[in-house]
Amino acid sequence: MEKGIIHVACNIDASYVKYCVVMLTSLFENNADSSFHIHVIASELPDDSKKILHDWIEGRYHQTLFVYETGDALLEGCSIYGESHISLATYYRIFLESILPRSINKVLYLDCDLIVNGSIKELWGTDITDYAAGCVEDMWSGKPDNYERLHYASSFSYFNAGVLLVNLEYWRNIQFQKVAEKYISEHMSELVFNDQDVLNALLHDKKLFLPFRYNVQDGFLRRKRRIRPEAIPDLEKGLLHPVIVHYTGGKKPWQYKSQHPYKGLYFHYLDMTPWKGERPDVPFLYKVKRMVDRLLYALQLAKPKYRKYVCNEI
Repeated sequence: MEKGIIHVACNIDASYVKYCVVMLTSLFENNADSSFHIHVIASELPDDSKKILHDWIEGRYHQTLFVYETGDALLEGCSIYGESHISLATYYRIFLESILPRSINKVLYLDCDLIVNGSIKELWGTDITDYAAGCVEDMWSGKPDNYERLHYASSFSYFNAGVLLVNLEYWRNIQFQKVAEKYISEHMSELVFNDQDVLNALLHDKKLFLPFRYNVQDGFLRRKRRIRPEAIPDLEKGLLHPVIVHYTGGKKPWQYKSQHPYKGLYFHYLDMTPWKGERPDVPFLYKVKRMVDRLLYALQLAKPKYRKYVCNEI
């Protein structure tokens, strides 16, 4: 593996090209002194999508792009739980060891529904020699049914798979992909959070928890939290300087119903891309609803979903 190169992988389909570009723009803008190899994985991508990625990553930012079109065969036997905003492409995380070249021993996997708000050098430099992955605790780690479904002790906690520092050499040594495929075939009915459940079921005792600032999820910013109570002190520290803001859940910043405190950060980087100025159309009745909500908050007749110390603009 080339020294000085940061390898970043992401999974997309054609509908997520825009969000991938915005995420990568935030990464490049906040890490201008780093060299990246960007590994984009998809079942297939139209030529115009590949051109957008190439022109932006290599043309605009002079970084290196690799596109892996895997077809549908890898995802046979995989399915998404219920009616979800999540694409089947999420399962490509499980196949990183075989999709990426064997010369790559470590990769930073990033979801495309996030913004990088600072340097990731320290994150990339984390020593995970003895671990399968570095990761951040999930916003739902306090839910007992996670552990009941996946059959392991809650003392190991539950991590979010949207930001993963993956030790590919470790994965290959334990034949993770083969084990994961077998697990999926035997436990598909138990998988609520799809491949994230698979990763936790198989790697809960082989992971290294990273600081919360590297994956600030929507649920961390809410008034009502579902994270393990004992994790709250470290979480509060991580929220002071978020490096990666992850728009988890079904309401994304590009959707009009999003009230995410950091949605302005998403549009800040969107406006650096060819989609500058694009905003969701907000129906009149929803605007009225939000006005009523703000009045109720001001009169202390209702409480907002998000905590006060989080600012809507960064």
